[in-house]
Amino acid sequence: VAESPRFTERVIAGAEFDFRLSLKVIDGEDLLPLLKKGLKLLETDSLGGSGSRGYGKIEFRDLQLDGTSITLPDNPFAD
Repeated sequence: VAESPRFTERVIAGAEFDFRLSLKVIDGEDLLPLLKKGLKLLETDSLGGSGSRGYGKIEFRDLQLDGTSITLPDNPFAD
């Protein structure tokens, strides 16, 4: 028995959350490609600690921009 057990709180696998994001355009700057790369990077990494154990893995599904479906890049490091 561990003397100081560590408690890790986790969300049940398969849990789904609504996600909404607002992006303000200033001077016509198109930040959507950068935002899509960032979201893909979140999918390839993990949120919080213990990512190497599989904790914090996320996936974005059914992304839409003004009612139109959008997809994330396959490789967020490509130009």
